[in-house]
Amino acid sequence: MPKSVAQLTGVIVCSIVVFGSDMDVTYAMPLGILSGALAVFFVAVAEGRERMKLGAFRRDGIQRRL
Repeated sequence: MPKSVAQLTGVIVCSIVVFGSDMDVTYAMPLGILSGALAVFFVAVAEGRERMKLGAFRRDGIQRRL
């Protein structure tokens, strides 16, 4: 799940854009749900990559504060 207000806002805005792209609800609703799920997935992948980078820094003995 999104961990900040900015990420949550991005998911909501992306869903609104897709909902508004088609007047027929039967197409707009699945597209909105799919776009929100994809946004959450890509945010999770980005956070995972960041954690992996931090873990590599710590294993090498370099401590960094973010």
